[in-house]
Amino acid sequence: MSVDDNKLDIGYVPDDPDFGHDERVQKRPAEKKADHKKKSQVKKSTAKLKIQEKVIEKLIIERDEFKDKFLRNMAEIDNFRKRVKKEKEEHQKYALGDFLKELLVITDNLERALRVKEGESTESSIISGVEMIYRQFIEILNKNGVKEIEAMNKPFDPNIHQALSKEEVEHVTGPTILEVYQKGFMYNEKLLRPTLAKIAIPPEPVEQTETPE
Repeated sequence: MSVDDNKLDIGYVPDDPDFGHDERVQKRPAEKKADHKKKSQVKKSTAKLKIQEKVIEKLIIERDEFKDKFLRNMAEIDNFRKRVKKEKEEHQKYALGDFLKELLVITDNLERALRVKEGESTESSIISGVEMIYRQFIEILNKNGVKEIEAMNKPFDPNIHQALSKEEVEHVTGPTILEVYQKGFMYNEKLLRPTLAKIAIPPEPVEQTETPE
């Protein structure tokens, strides 16, 4: 067997010592650097993700707190609305309680007057009793904001007076209340009932006719 044949049998081994080495071995330092960079990026991304998760958790907690406060406030507002409505209904229902209680005093006086037997009182005492009851009733009205409209001899005001009739009267310069048929009243500066009255008006001028010469 020749020398060349032996080379073919055992395989040719080149003189270059680096020949046949794994290329990955040659690239290992660069791969380590790349792997380190990737790991660093992963760590940074993971850290950012954790921070974002914490922020999200905090926002969720704040959202739940605001939602709870909102629902509590809505419940309080609803309860307040119901309470005000109930108080308003009760006020409207019993607003006249004090006024009616004062009217009962007048009712008592009227009953006493009706219980008086004939012969036990004179006409003057009956009149004085009625006048007393009337004054008492007017005081109660005034106390509750009801005031009589002073109308007699006052200038006619269509906002508070109602003319049922009129009469020409000398020496008046404008419509004036001449007679009151029914008294009018104001309730806390608001018209409760107008005064029904007769008004005096200036007489219309008489047209003078020329006499022939």
